[in-house]
Amino acid sequence: MKRFKKILFILMVAGIIVFPTKGRSQNVTVTGQIFEYVTYYMSNFDVQSGSSDIQLFRYLIQSDTYPVYCKVWFKASMVSPSLGVTSATTIVELESNVMQLLADLALDNRYFTVTSDFLYDQASPPNTIPLEVTPIQLLDPQEFDAMMSSIMTTGQLADGEYTFEIKIYAGADELGLSLVEHDSKTIIVQTPTAITLESPGGNIEDTTQTIVYTTYPFFNWSSQGCNGCETLIRVAEYDPSEHASIDEAIEGETSLPASQSLGWENIGSFSSYQYPVTGARPLGFGKLYVWQVKKSLSTTGGMEELISNIYTFKVADPAGGTANSAATFHPVLEGLRQALGDDQFNALFGPGSALDGYSPQGVYTIDDQSVDESSITYLLNQVINQNISVINVNIED
Repeated sequence: MKRFKKILFILMVAGIIVFPTKGRSQNVTVTGQIFEYVTYYMSNFDVQSGSSDIQLFRYLIQSDTYPVYCKVWFKASMVSPSLGVTSATTIVELESNVMQLLADLALDNRYFTVTSDFLYDQASPPNTIPLEVTPIQLLDPQEFDAMMSSIMTTGQLADGEYTFEIKIYAGADELGLSLVEHDSKTIIVQTPTAITLESPGGNIEDTTQTIVYTTYPFFNWSSQGCNGCETLIRVAEYDPSEHASIDEAIEGETSLPASQSLGWENIGSFSSYQYPVTGARPLGFGKLYVWQVKKSLSTTGGMEELISNIYTFKVADPAGGTANSAATFHPVLEGLRQALGDDQFNALFGPGSALDGYSPQGVYTIDDQSVDESSITYLLNQVINQNISVINVNIED
């Protein structure tokens, strides 16, 4: 009898190994992201249904075996002092039914709304997946009215912090779901402001007040920062005998960028930029130049642009006898002066200092790796724009 029980026990264990139960192990993977824009136009959204005609998120749900069951939860919330919303407030919170997947599924917010009845997987031909999206929470009516009032005025989301959050649950059966993906992104929405040029230059009427004494000037401007923006600059020679206006000059042949097919030089997110050693035509002493800055913004309505006015400046030769300012520096030294400030720079390179009379010889290293001059200029631009900080300065013998 004992032997019979032992054999029966072994067979039961073997049965468990050979014949998996309904709660089998599955490997479910989720890849994707939440997309970010600079401006969100409300013509692209229906706050009450959660529907949108632009892509806010997209995830690919895959499993090593099918069928697999999944459920999706999505929430959008905001903090907007301009609307009187000073703490995190839900705009919309949605949850789907438990869906049975027979193949990989691409989950796109444009098809995940309270009005959606089904999704299609990536099988060939695709399977229809019944979908029911339930609103768990919607924006308070008073806050909704305030938002709509702002939207009617500007056509876009009010300034503030907007957080998008998504959770995806999956499992081998409807009752055995577990969290397989939790993603969130907080986006700062700020109304883009005009670009204000600062230096060098000014109006064309009086170039005596807009003189620079270097062929590698620094261009400075101010504008509200924004995530995902691209900043571009262009510089062109202005010859009054050839150009009817500064507008004609800036739209003509550019010195920066040197390639005429580009039109503008993309410089990332800087608000200060030194005229580069490479990729640009050399500036000439005694000549007039015009410059302009543009921002390229990604919005839910497509790409948009902000363009500054045009400034004019003249490059004067410091050896010509009319300059009463400091002599022009090598572009790398000029970059160091801007990065360190006049006091620290003069303490290092001024008369009687340890580096008095020093001039770069074209040999540069970063972290013991040889680099060219443009890499040094880029690094100095990062310091000037406060993207990185100078911790200490050492002079080696």
